[in-house]
Parts: sequence; structure tokens; C-alpha cells
Amino acid sequence: MDNKPKNREWVKNAAIVFLAVLLVLTFFSNTWMNRSLPEVATQSVTDGSITAKVRGTGTVVANGTHQVKAEKTREIRAVMIKAGQEVAAGDVLFILGDGSNEEIEAAQEALRALQVSYQRTAAGIPNYSYELEEMEIENAERAWVEAERALEAVKNSSKRDLPYEQEAAAQAELEAAKAVVKDAEKKVADQKIIRDTYQESYNLIVAEAQAKVDGAQEALAEKNAEVQILSEKLKTCQQTLAEAETRLQELKDKMASQTEDTPQDEQVTQEEVDAAQAAVDEARADTDTTQAALNTALAEQNSALDEFNSEQTAMAAISREALAEQEEKLAQAEAVLAEAKMEQEAAQSKLEAIEAVIDEIVGNDVVSEEYKRAKAVRDEAEKSYYTLIYNLEQKKESDAKSQALSYIDLSDLNSQIERARQKLNELTGGEENQITANVSGTVQSVECTSGDTKLKDDVLCTIEVPDMGYTLSFSVSNEQARRLRPGDTATVSNYYWGNQITATLNTIQVDPKMPQTNKLLTFDVDGDVNTGAELTLSVGQKSANYDTVIPNSAIRSDANGSFVLAIEARNSPLGNRYIARRVNVEMLASDDVNSAVTAELGYGDYVITTSNAPVKNGDMVRLADA
Repeated sequence: MDNKPKNREWVKNAAIVFLAVLLVLTFFSNTWMNRSLPEVATQSVTDGSITAKVRGTGTVVANGTHQVKAEKTREIRAVMIKAGQEVAAGDVLFILGDGSNEEIEAAQEALRALQVSYQRTAAGIPNYSYELEEMEIENAERAWVEAERALEAVKNSSKRDLPYEQEAAAQAELEAAKAVVKDAEKKVADQKIIRDTYQESYNLIVAEAQAKVDGAQEALAEKNAEVQILSEKLKTCQQTLAEAETRLQELKDKMASQTEDTPQDEQVTQEEVDAAQAAVDEARADTDTTQAALNTALAEQNSALDEFNSEQTAMAAISREALAEQEEKLAQAEAVLAEAKMEQEAAQSKLEAIEAVIDEIVGNDVVSEEYKRAKAVRDEAEKSYYTLIYNLEQKKESDAKSQALSYIDLSDLNSQIERARQKLNELTGGEENQITANVSGTVQSVECTSGDTKLKDDVLCTIEVPDMGYTLSFSVSNEQARRLRPGDTATVSNYYWGNQITATLNTIQVDPKMPQTNKLLTFDVDGDVNTGAELTLSVGQKSANYDTVIPNSAIRSDANGSFVLAIEARNSPLGNRYIARRVNVEMLASDDVNSAVTAELGYGDYVITTSNAPVKNGDMVRLADA
């Protein structure tokens, strides 16, 4: 009975000690746990205005490039440019090497032959002289004048009242008409020479164009035949390959299914399979080689077809306009001549009528006989005079035409000599044998080095032409694209050197890579840029007010979409505990700092912006000291 109070005291003291120890351990464990939790920084949810921006990064591409190609198969002796170099039109890009000795000798011989032909043709052009004919015309004119005087003397000796004055007037009228006809005939002759010269030139142009068309047609026919042969060969190779693959598969199947009980003569060995595999490989190689040759032939066939169509188009475009104009002028001159001849015939008829009256009056007396003889002499002298003039004019016309044709031949030979001389210069090399730039710009790439031999139409270099401008493209969502319009101006956010760059939205098109969800924005870029530069553009719309605005640093995303981690506070005996809770968000608008969203968040809620360790939904965190 006396020990009972003592036992209670011991129990009480033990309980106090236990509780004290438990309290101390709980305090230290809570403190240690807080120190081990991820530390996070937060910002509160607010409302406010957002100026929405659509951002994207793309590569600057030049709108225009110019490829410099080899005109013939030649060696590149020297490369005078490098990638990134600025060039101007006329700058030397490449210096070409010499051609083969055989080509040079052939070109020299062709040039020599053309020069000899030119000299012979020039020496063969005659210098015409018409002194003898002009002297004969002068003598005939004097004889005509003397005969006219004799006829006048006979007229004056006659006592009869004959109509000599009417005859003289009619004679003068006839002479005037003859002069008009003579002038018209000269104009027709001159116009014929001009028309014939135009005709010769036109025929020469047409002949050259037809020769080009014929050559292109022959080349196309050759390529068609080559394609046909290669197509047949490819079919044969494909059939051989199919048979070889079938044979190989049969052997593999037999080998896989055979057992120890399979007769010896029916067993398939590995050597047979290997041989069949080798046959397949060989047939496949032949097929691939033939296919490659056919592809090359098809490309050459298309080129030949394009060349044929081009030459046909060029020939069809040859105009007869100049020739038709000269033919029309000739027809007009001939019409004037015909009218003049009609007037001459009328004057001739009038004179003959008067002379008939005179003859009728004089009858058979002596005056009439003298008059007839004098008149016959005068008419013969006149006829002789005009015959000589006509013959001289015909000769001059023929000689002028011959000279014109000779000069056309000389002009053609001179053109051939220039082409032959140019070809020889190309083959013999030298500083003048250069490839120069046709445009100004920046060398984008160089496809050859000194000593390389390039085939005809091989690309030697590519020149970026800045005058044609630059573009940049990137993809955005359909929702973002709906906020924009062509003509919107974008700002460059990652370019801080050089002159100012401007970018203007040109087109909004369906993104071929993601046609269901995205649009492709294409901008025209101006300023100090080059092809290959990566720019980040921002293009936006007017400012708008939103109820829920959060910092961009708080927004995260995963396979389920965009979300934020909001802070949820829970009370405990030792203070508040903070839990990270996932809240899904839908983006409405965004600027460089904040975004407007639709989410289960209220004004004043806190969202995590940064943390010193990974944080996921449901994790306990501790707040960073303010």
C-alpha cells in the first residue's frame, strides 16, 4: 500500500519525457523535410491587357538566283571567285583552258577557208562602166535632133495649110508622157532591186531557221530511238531479274523444307543458293544501270524536244512584214507605171491621128514624099535613142542586182568568219577566253575548282540576285493565322547589328506538312540580310483585356497539352504545407512577358514560375524567401 504513489510518479515522469522527446523529434523532422523540398518561385494570377504576337523562326531565302553554266565542255583554268563574294555584271568568274590540238587545227583551217572565200567573193564583185553605152546614146540623141530639124525644114517648105502645129503639140505631149513612163519604169526597177534584196535576206533567214529545225528534229529522232532501245533493254533486264529472283526463292524454299530423307539428287546445296543470289545481284545491277541510262536518255529526250519546239517557235516567229512592205511599194510603183503607159498610148494615138490627117491632105505630091522620108528618118532615130536608153537601164538593173547578191554573200561570209574566229579564241584560251557575270549579286556557291573539266550545261556557280528580294517562311497554328492579314508588318527580335530589317507578311497558305492544323506564313524581307540567315519574327494585332493573365515562364506543356502548376496551401499542426497542383490552360493571346489563358484559376492565385528541382503534380514544395 505504501509503494502505490511512488509507481504513479514514475509513470507520469516517463510520459512527460516521452512526449518531450516526441515533440523534439517531430520538430526536427519537419524542419529537415522542409529543407529537402523543392524551392519554388511564384507569381500571382492577374487580369490586364495583352497585345497578341505570333512568333516564328525561319531561314532567309533569296527570291532570285542565277546559275552560271558551261557553254561547252572545257577545262577550268582559274576560278576567280569564292562563296560569299560580291560580284558585278561583267566581272570575270572563270578563265577557261585550251581545247584539244585537233579542235584548234580544225578551227584554224575552217577560219582560213572562210577568209579565202571572202577574198575571192570580194575580188569577184565587178566594177561596171557604162561609158560606151552613154556615148552611143549621145550619138543617137544627136541623130534624132538632126532628123527632127530635117523634118521641120520639110514642114516649113510646104505651102499647104497642114496641121503641123497640132502635130508638134501632140509630139510634145507624147514626149512628156514618155518621160513620165521612163521615170516610172526607173522607180519600178529600183523598187524591184530593193524587193529582191529583201527577198534574198528573208530566204537566207528562213533557210538558216529551217536548218536549225531540221537539226533539232534529227537530234530528237536519235534520242527517241535511244529511249526506245533502252526501254526494250530495261524490260529484258527486269524480266531476267524477276526470273532470277523466282529461281532464288525456289531454291531457298527447297533448302528450307528438305530433310535428311530428301533424296540426294533433289537436295539443294548452299553453293546453288549462292550462285542464284549472284545471278540476282548481277541482274539487279544490270537493271539499275539500264534504268539510270534510260533516265539520262529521257532527260536528254526532253531537252531535245524542248530544243525542237524552241526552233519551231523561232521559225514561226520569222516575220514577212518588211518584205511585204517592199512588195506593196513595188505594186504601187507598177500601178503608177501602168497608168503612165496608158497616158503614153493615148498621146501616141493622138499623134498618129494628126499625122494621118496630114498624110491624107498631102496626098501623093512631092511635099508628101519628102515629108514621109523625113518623118521616117526622125522616127527611126527616136526609136534608136529610146532603145539604147532602155537597154542601158536594163543592164544597170541586172548589174545592180548582181552586186547586191554579192554583197549579201560577203555579209554572210563575214558573219561566218566572226563565229569561226570566236570559236578559235575559245579553243586557244587566253585572257579573253573568260566567263563573266551577267548579273550583279552575291556568289552563293562555286561548283568547280581549278583544273576541273566541266561538261556542257554543267553548273559552275550560283549567284544570288539581291535586286529580286528575299523571303522567309515559318509555320503557325490555324488559330494564330486567323489573327493575321497579308500586309501586316513584323519585327525582328534576334537581329541587333547592321542596317534595319523590315518584314511584311505576303501570303498565308496551307502548310503542306501539316495541312489540317497549320498555315505557312511567308514574309517579304528587306534590309541587310543574306541567304541562310535565321531570323525570329513577331507579328501582332491590337491590344485586348483578359480576366486571367499569367507569366509565360509559368506555362509548361506535355503530351496532354499546356498547363501550369498552381500552389495549393494546406493547414497542419506545424504550419502551412504547399502542394503543386496541375491546372490545364488554353492559350488565348501572348506577348513577350505574359499570356492570357482560360483555366480554373482565380485572381490572386499563385503559379510556379521557377524551381530549383523538378516538380510534378501533387509534390510538396516550399516557397522561396521573398
